[in-house]
Formats: sequence, structure tokens, C-alpha cells
Amino acid sequence: MTSGATVVGLGMSPQGRRLGISSRELRRQAIDAALLDAGLCRTQIDTCICFGVQPEDLRYAGLSPRMSFALNSGGASPALSVVVAAALIATGRAEYVLSVYGEAFTGDAPRMEPHHDGADRSDIGGYSYGYPYLYGLVGPAAVYAMAARRYLDTFGATSEDLAAVAVVERAYGAVRPGAVGYGRPITVSEHQASRMIVDPLRLLDCSRPTDGGVAVVLTSAERAADCAGDPVEVLGSGCGHNIANWWDGTMPGRFGAAPDAARLAFGEAGIGPDDISVAQLYAPFTIATLMQLEEYGFCGPGEAPDFVRAGHTGPTGSLPTNTGGGQHSGFYATGFTPLSEGILQMRGTAPTHQVPDAEVCLVSGSGGNGGVQGSWAHVTLVLGRPR
Repeated sequence: MTSGATVVGLGMSPQGRRLGISSRELRRQAIDAALLDAGLCRTQIDTCICFGVQPEDLRYAGLSPRMSFALNSGGASPALSVVVAAALIATGRAEYVLSVYGEAFTGDAPRMEPHHDGADRSDIGGYSYGYPYLYGLVGPAAVYAMAARRYLDTFGATSEDLAAVAVVERAYGAVRPGAVGYGRPITVSEHQASRMIVDPLRLLDCSRPTDGGVAVVLTSAERAADCAGDPVEVLGSGCGHNIANWWDGTMPGRFGAAPDAARLAFGEAGIGPDDISVAQLYAPFTIATLMQLEEYGFCGPGEAPDFVRAGHTGPTGSLPTNTGGGQHSGFYATGFTPLSEGILQMRGTAPTHQVPDAEVCLVSGSGGNGGVQGSWAHVTLVLGRPR
């Protein structure tokens, strides 16, 4: 269903901490930039996909689509919006689809309140993970820490293996202007000296919330020829959900790419892991990078630490990964972090660490907890230069 869907516009507001810009204004700035990039006017956008409920955004941004709706699957939402947009375009329901995100996360400090229906984005209750919240499982770090502990114990890996991921991603971010890690590379020793957050995850294993907006515009391959923006084709997509792994007890051992999302995306694109030029993974914690490298078939079970240490995910490796610093050392715009960098890489316009002659990019997204810790949805996109 994604065959022929093409990204023609990418817009990004400033990204960072404590920018002093409202969420709504961040979204408007991203929309303006995406439309300018695509060479489209506001009246050509007939469908808007937003995240959360933002009833005033259409008026504030001057948009008048035929259709507008909110989509919420956590960090999987941006990649999922591409899947939805592709279906709308393929079935003739839409011509130009705008997908937009923007949050000012680093404003008010979270309040320690229990989860309830009236909780807003500043409530710590928004970070609860289903019924385990009743037993003290609060926040995504606790969920990822369980997966990390299982992985380390199962494969004999260590905290230094997590550190290797953090060092590589910070090296990317350290030279990317505007990244949270810009100008601040780290070493394994510095990682090991950082304080423990949730065993075995240390401070430098964790991403931090940032403010920022991102918007993308999609249309058909035929209409893309009339747009100003360099086209990026959606070659394949796949969706899966980790809730199924709750029933067989394997949830902490999987990230969600297998068995469905990766298989479907690779199948639709007609490629395999060896054909991927560059990977942009949804990885707010270092363990997520290791687990996805294995689930996507880039290396075998337990082999990801050696894969990273051998330099494969670095700029001269076989699979440059999270080349803008990722969510860990670049910026945190949920699943728009990997999606935006994937688009830049396929356009050949990444401001730093552009992968030479990159033809195919893997983008992943995870989120939308299903009421049980770790039961996130997972979406895989395969992006490419037009064939």
C-alpha cells in the first residue's frame, strides 16, 4: 500500500531545550518550513495528521484541509502516519498529506501525580505504563531497563557494551550543530561514571526531552514531479505489536520489529537487511539500538555489541546508524527524530555525516503502550531515492 507514496516536504523548527517557544508555534514553524520545501501553498493540503488533540492548530497555521485527525501510537506515530498517508493517497482519499508534530517538553516541571483521566502532558502520570504503575513501574526508563537487564544476563553483555552505543551516537551528535550533544563527545569511562538511573541504565544511556516541531508532506509519485522538494520514496512499510509477546512471556526480549514489521517492510520493498545503506532507529535508550540491530537481521542474537564495537554503526561502517545523534545525542522529537534524518540522508542533504551514495534507509518507530510494560507498537519504513 505504501508503493508510490513520496515525501516531498520536510520542515523543522529549532530543536533544543528550553527554547521558550510554545508547542503550537513550534508546529506552525515546522509547517511553514515543510510547505516552503515542497513548494506548496496551504490550500493544497487536503489532509492533516497531528499528534494529540490540537483543535486550534488548523486556524493558527492557516490550514483548511478536507480532513484532519489525531493519531496516537506513541513514538510509533510518525512512521505510522506515513503508512496512513500512503493508504489515503493510494485510494484517492487524499492528494497532499501533512503530518506534523511539535512539543515544548522542557517547560513546566512534571508534577508527581497519579495517573488519571484529567492528567495532562506535564503530569508524571502521563508516563505510567499500565497496571504495573501500581507496583512502582514509572517512566519509560524502567521499562527499557527490564529489557536491558534481560539482554545483559542472557548474552553475557555488560554496561560497557551499552556505553559503546552511547559513544558512537554522541560522536555523531557532537559535530551536528543544534544537537543536544553538540561539541560534547563522551568516552566509555565518562559513561561508566554517570549516575545510575534504573539499573542497568545510566544517565548517558538515556535520551532527554527537547523542544521542537517537525512536519512532512507526502503525495503520489506522479504529483511529486511537480513539487519543489527533492522526493524520497516510501519503498516499503510494516507494522507489528509487542503485546502479542506478553502471552508467551517473551516481551522483555523483543523490541517489536520481529516477526511482522520488518518482514512486511522488507517484503514490500523487495530487499533484505544487506541492502540497507543507513539506519535511523527509534532508540531513546541505548539498549533499543542493540536489540533492533539483531531483530532486523543486521547481526545475530547477542552479536550486536561486537557489531557496534567493530565500527559497523559508525560513519565508515557497513551500517551507519542514527547519523544525526539519534534521540540520545541529537534531539528528541519522538519518532520524527529517525524519520527526519532518514529523509535528509536519502536526499543527500544531511548537514553532517551524509552517507555517500546512500540509496536505501531503514527507519523505525516504537511506542503506544498497550497497558502492559514494553507492549509497544512498532513500525518499519524503508525509504529510498526514486527508482
